[in-house]
Amino acid sequence: MITFVASCAALIVAAVAAILAARWWTRGRDVMEAARSIAADAVERRYNVLEVVRDGVYIVDHELRVTHVNEEAERLLHRMADELIGLELHHVIDPLASELVPDVRAAQRTGTPIERIHAFPAIQTWVEVRILPAADETLVSLQDVSAQTIAESQLHENAHSLQLVANNVDAILWTVGRDGRFTALSGGALAELGLSPADLVGQPCTALVADDVIRDVFTGRHVRVENAHGDHWLRHHVEPLADRDQKIAGAVGVSIDITELKRTQRQLFDAAHCDRLTGLPNRFSLDQRLQEAVALAAREDRRIALLFLDLDRFKTINDTMGHGAGDDVLREVAARLQKCLRGGDFIARPGGDEFVVIMSSVNELKDIEVLSQRLIKAVSAPVQLADREVYVGVSVGAAVYPDHARDTSALTAHADAAMYRAKGGGGSALAIYESSMHAEDAERFALEADLRNALQRGELELEYQPLFDLERAQIVGCEALVRWRHPERGTIGPSVFIPIAEESSAIVEIDRWVLRQACSAAATFRALDPEFRIAVNLSTRDLREPALAANVAATLAEYAIPANALILEVTETAALDDSALPALEKLRELGVQLAMDDFGIGYSSLAHLKRLPISMLKIDRTFIRDVAEDESDRAIVVSIVHVAKAFGLRVVAEGIETEEQAAFVTALGCDDGQGYRFGRPQRFDALLSTIRAAQRPKLRLVEMTASA
Repeated sequence: MITFVASCAALIVAAVAAILAARWWTRGRDVMEAARSIAADAVERRYNVLEVVRDGVYIVDHELRVTHVNEEAERLLHRMADELIGLELHHVIDPLASELVPDVRAAQRTGTPIERIHAFPAIQTWVEVRILPAADETLVSLQDVSAQTIAESQLHENAHSLQLVANNVDAILWTVGRDGRFTALSGGALAELGLSPADLVGQPCTALVADDVIRDVFTGRHVRVENAHGDHWLRHHVEPLADRDQKIAGAVGVSIDITELKRTQRQLFDAAHCDRLTGLPNRFSLDQRLQEAVALAAREDRRIALLFLDLDRFKTINDTMGHGAGDDVLREVAARLQKCLRGGDFIARPGGDEFVVIMSSVNELKDIEVLSQRLIKAVSAPVQLADREVYVGVSVGAAVYPDHARDTSALTAHADAAMYRAKGGGGSALAIYESSMHAEDAERFALEADLRNALQRGELELEYQPLFDLERAQIVGCEALVRWRHPERGTIGPSVFIPIAEESSAIVEIDRWVLRQACSAAATFRALDPEFRIAVNLSTRDLREPALAANVAATLAEYAIPANALILEVTETAALDDSALPALEKLRELGVQLAMDDFGIGYSSLAHLKRLPISMLKIDRTFIRDVAEDESDRAIVVSIVHVAKAFGLRVVAEGIETEEQAAFVTALGCDDGQGYRFGRPQRFDALLSTIRAAQRPKLRLVEMTASA
């Protein structure tokens, strides 16, 4: 029984143990299944996460077999997941796969993540690669950073470009803090101004811009201002610089170098207001200053004077030596005149050889006389040019406000009229306006108007002054001299109307008419004396006419006059003008004789005389007038004759009025003479009778010999 009971108990214990063991096995199985489920869920979730992330991801095991590939990795590797999974990484030929094998192995070996950028510039693609090793697998992350890289590159390029602009632009970019000290500077203009950012940062802004400008900006204003900086000019544009709380924390400015702009503005101003040759104010500035001076004098009840200055003998220098020499004279005269002025006086060059002075105050007429004499003396000193000294004078005309005029127009007209009075008196003198000068101006203008129609109305005519052969003591030719028989004013001498004709350009037409009339008369004179010659004067303007030689040739042919019977006279000043030389050469080629008239009163040099195509010199009457008494005149005449003979030139002495003068020049060797001693200028009929009379004695002598 006891044994049975013990057996039953053992069976019961075994059954219970079996039941308990079964229960524990079932529970373990459930736990394992639950663990597997949890692990599977975790892996699934991990893979789902990998699918969701935007980066491309693939995973390899410790043998580098691909175990997982997400969708983005498929795109970057250009293959589907089912093509990749199970492949060893080195069999996936791609820069983002096979080329990464060394890096993956290195990461697995060291347990250290590796990062790098793979660039594909040809297709504008950049991929950031991250290799993350784990215990038995390695995750490779591929992030497409193309957009970011391109943006960063563009940002870098833009920043570089901006820096290049900032460093090279002809300006300065700068900022200052609330303490008015520079915090940053850049710009190409810094070097031009001799400034360095390193030296200026932390320094007061006064090195560039004034304190008050910054103070104005700190009140919230935008300021634009210009200022000189040494030899440069800067234009500043300054604005407040606000912090995040919109409180003014400083200022930012752009300073532009406007030196060239200022220089251009100055050049434009000078072109509008200054005479380029002398640097003096021009007519525009003169008009403005005169208006201001008259207005101020009216307010302050005081007198001012307007002085018109016109150079004497300047035209001779300009015509003789060329415009370059004339310009040198004008510059020198301008400098001298400026030194003569009182404080407050004003001088301008309105044009030509004229200057105008505004005397800012005049207490008495003596003030004008003192200044004018100072001006005349300064100008009369010799002017040294490149190869010679020349002399000019100045005629001064003055008018006083309000004594002579109360407005600028009248004051100008009266000063101009006074200047012509001074010039008419011989020059290098002062004339103060008088009311009678109005009549003189009106007379001159009327003559100019009448002269324009004198030819058409037949008011011009010729007179002929005999040319006397001193050795043979007989008339061998004549000089044609034009006269103006005005219907109301009577005979007007050439000294009056020829200068007017030259100023108005009428001289060319007049000279052509004179040439035709002279050749017509010569044809008649030569019918009586086949060797008879006639001389005609040419002006400077004639020598500048392109058709001069052709016109002379046509006129000679029309009247059947041989070329050597015509003498064309040019003044010394006209002959020495280089621009006249081609015309003289052409005339000489025609065969006409060329004579230099009034020789000795100009600026001829022997070198210049040698190359002129002239055949005759006419000694000016001023040396002949006193030759019998004045040793200096005798010496001059002797020298001229010797020079002329050395050059093989025929010599004519002008202005012979006495027997003593005639004897002297004859003994000296002059070829011909001209003057009242041999005959005054006379009309055509009178000279024709003189020539006929000169022929008669020869005929009577033949008859007497025959009868004997």
